[in-house]
Amino acid sequence: MSKLTERLVLGGASLVIGLLAGWMVRGVATFNPAQNTVTAYDDWRTACPAADQKQMPCEMVSEIIDDKNKSTLARVVITRDTANKDKPIISFTLPFGVALEPGAGIQIGKDEPKVIQYRTCYQVGCIAQGDFDEKLANALKSGTEVKLLFAGLDGKPVGTPIPLKGYSKAQHAYSSGESKRASWFWRLWS
Repeated sequence: MSKLTERLVLGGASLVIGLLAGWMVRGVATFNPAQNTVTAYDDWRTACPAADQKQMPCEMVSEIIDDKNKSTLARVVITRDTANKDKPIISFTLPFGVALEPGAGIQIGKDEPKVIQYRTCYQVGCIAQGDFDEKLANALKSGTEVKLLFAGLDGKPVGTPIPLKGYSKAQHAYSSGESKRASWFWRLWS
């Protein structure tokens, strides 16, 4: 190998290493641990509290809109249960006027619905919360129809699809946001 070729290879390698080091230093130096982030992805949005609030997890949120009167029918939240070993959970906030006894349900495709019991009601509505398992995550990611089921006070069942548009992008941003909040290593690549 000639001297010129050696110098070109060494110069190219130095340039690549310098650019990579600069990119990583920029990621760590510009990461603000006190900054909250909220980003929209079509029907979904991610919300991450400041990294210095370790006890607060990021969450993915979507609103189920009633087509008739264009009001919010339910709110879907996917997050981690910090009190239970960071177990993934899904919760639905439904307006007052739902039958609490039968609970809410999630139906994936034509499968049998999975019942989720209501945990509490407060000034915004009633909350049903359950496990966010791999089957449900895969169904949302693949675009399989997933329905939220509940009953009104009149006992009539209501089934409404959970929005899927933007879910995959939001899920990627959610995972990335959690990683950056928890580890300086992932901040290098932000």
